[in-house]
Amino acid sequence: MKEFRLQAFAFDNNAYCDFSSSAAKAVAGKDILLAVYSMDGSDLLAISGQQGLTINRSADSIEITSKDTEGGWKSKIAGMKEWSIDNDGLYVPNDQSHAVLSKAFDNSDPVCVKVVNGKTKVGMFGGLAVITDYPIEAPYDDAMTYSLTLEGMGALVDLLTNPVSPDTMPDGNAALGTLTVVSVEGESSGQTNVYVNPAKDAGNKYFYKTSASPLAYPTYGEIITQTPWDGSAAITATTGNQIMVIETDTDGKALKAGIATVTAKE
Repeated sequence: MKEFRLQAFAFDNNAYCDFSSSAAKAVAGKDILLAVYSMDGSDLLAISGQQGLTINRSADSIEITSKDTEGGWKSKIAGMKEWSIDNDGLYVPNDQSHAVLSKAFDNSDPVCVKVVNGKTKVGMFGGLAVITDYPIEAPYDDAMTYSLTLEGMGALVDLLTNPVSPDTMPDGNAALGTLTVVSVEGESSGQTNVYVNPAKDAGNKYFYKTSASPLAYPTYGEIITQTPWDGSAAITATTGNQIMVIETDTDGKALKAGIATVTAKE
C-alpha cells in the first residue's frame, strides 16, 4: 500500500501548523472520481460531468433473539452484504464514458467500475456492477443532467487495504469540473455582466459562448476555440439565451464549465 507522508517542519515548534492533524489528512470530495472500464478493458474512463457520488454499503439483519436472551434485548447478526453506487452530474453525450455506459445499459451488460482519488492517484474501491437506473433530464431553463445507479455483482473491493499493481488511473485523470455562472444586466443596452464561482486558477483562461438553443458541455481536456474573456468585461448577449463560461488551462484545454440564462440590459 502506498503511503503519503507530510514532511515535518519546525514552524515555531509546531505550535500552530500541525501537519499531523486530522484536518491535514481529510479528503476533499471533489477529488474522488468514479471511472468505468471500456468493454474490452483497454481504457479506464472518468465519467464525464460527474458532480455527486455516493457509495452505499449495507448488510441484511438476521435476528437471533430467544427467550433466554439477556435483559430482554433483541440480538442480531449481519447477513448477506451488498453495495451500490449513485452518481450524477452534467450529461456530455459525446463523451466516451457515457457511450460505454449507454451501450452496457442497452445490452444489460455488467460494467467494471473503479473509484479513485484523482489527486493522489490512488485507487479506493473497485467492483463489477449492473446499471439499474440511468435517467437523463433536459429542463428548458437549465443544463442537461444525468443520474446513474450501479448495483454490485459480488464484492466491492477496498483497494486501500487490498492494493493492486498496476493501479490504473482513468485517462485524463479527471472529469469536467463545475462553475457557477450568474448573469445580471450590464450598464449598456444589450450587455450583461457575468460572475463566475470559483474564480479561475492563476494561469488559467476563460472562454465563453452564447446560444438561443441549449448548449452542450465540452469534454474534459477538449481544446476550446470559443471567444476569450478576461473574467470582468461586459458581454454582449440576448436576454433569455444561454451563456456558457469555460475555464481552461494555459493550453486551452477545458477544465471546468458552467451555464446561466442571460439577463441583459434592455
